[in-house]
Amino acid sequence: MIRIKRSKFIALLVGVIIATLLTASLAFVIACKAVNLSLVQADQYKQAKKIVKQYGKLSALQQMVNENTLWKVDNEEEMTAVYKGLVDSLDDEYSAYFTEEEAKAWDNMVNGTFYGIGVLFSQNKDGEFVISEVMKDSPAQEAGLKAKDKILKVDGKKYTTNEEMVGAIRGEQGTKVKLTIGRGDETLKISVIRGEVTERTVAGAMLKGDLAYIRISSFSQTTADEFSKEMTRLEKKKPKGLVIDLRDNSGGYAAQGMEIADQLLPECTITYLQDKKGKKTYYNSKEGATDLKYVLLVNENTASTSEILASAVKDNEGGKLVGTTTFGKGIVQQEYHFKDGSALKLTTHQYFSPKGKEINKVGVKPDVKVELPEDAKTDVQLEKAMEILQ
Repeated sequence: MIRIKRSKFIALLVGVIIATLLTASLAFVIACKAVNLSLVQADQYKQAKKIVKQYGKLSALQQMVNENTLWKVDNEEEMTAVYKGLVDSLDDEYSAYFTEEEAKAWDNMVNGTFYGIGVLFSQNKDGEFVISEVMKDSPAQEAGLKAKDKILKVDGKKYTTNEEMVGAIRGEQGTKVKLTIGRGDETLKISVIRGEVTERTVAGAMLKGDLAYIRISSFSQTTADEFSKEMTRLEKKKPKGLVIDLRDNSGGYAAQGMEIADQLLPECTITYLQDKKGKKTYYNSKEGATDLKYVLLVNENTASTSEILASAVKDNEGGKLVGTTTFGKGIVQQEYHFKDGSALKLTTHQYFSPKGKEINKVGVKPDVKVELPEDAKTDVQLEKAMEILQ
């Protein structure tokens, strides 16, 4: 056993930056072990030594900055930068540290209710943000925004990631956001007043030839239920087949995509997840599936949860995939929430198709490849899907 002064030991714990530093401190162990000693377990001493070795430089650096910088210091901003820097060091664009405000905005986005302008957009291979859908009766529709518009700047600033762009466009209800829009050869400046937007992620309709059509724009916490209700509504019209449109769907809750796969497929493997240790977790559908013949539409912006659904359908031969190779985001993030409202979104698993095909940075290839030119006068991908179902 090693003896240290308990009061000094506890005093240091309070000042440690990282939560684990609250357990021990080698610095005071060395300084105080000669006076008024009390018992501390050897393993506590070893833990303290390890902690100081790992985080001592960070503490010293912060002290130097705070005492010597010419500029005003905000401790909260300092620590937020440390947390964000730690996660950024992973070089993973899908992992992020969120402040309390950012965490609320993110949760609102994936749950489908937020203050924004009412557009769906995705980032193409060239890094451009392209609007895929303008929601009906939304602030964006009132302002004249259109599908295929490119968002070049928000309030005069360019952004490089999807999350940054989402964060810039959303804000307090009633506030104005100024967008620089690329439309063909034109560059437009359009101001939009933010309002409450509740995203309905599933929409359906009947097409010519007695074919049903369902578009899934994203996967929120209610998407599988929305899909089930839309399927029930359309099945009453006795369609000959169904087109499921996953184009420009950047993903969302993986469990929602798996639930939809379960509705489409008989008992089979939907996907499996694998962690860094190689441990695999399988997700299977139950007995029973729709009797409708169906085709999935996919493109280069079909990503994440959409690719789980697409690969499950393809590998289990549930229906044909029509379009172009999907985006290739075959990794899953989990959220960890802290007591102060902040959160960590961290990549924890990679997922694979039922047959073990890698999806990350590869994508899912369609059964029938059909390009959709920007100047196309008709939706040739949809037309091909309808042809297959006839």
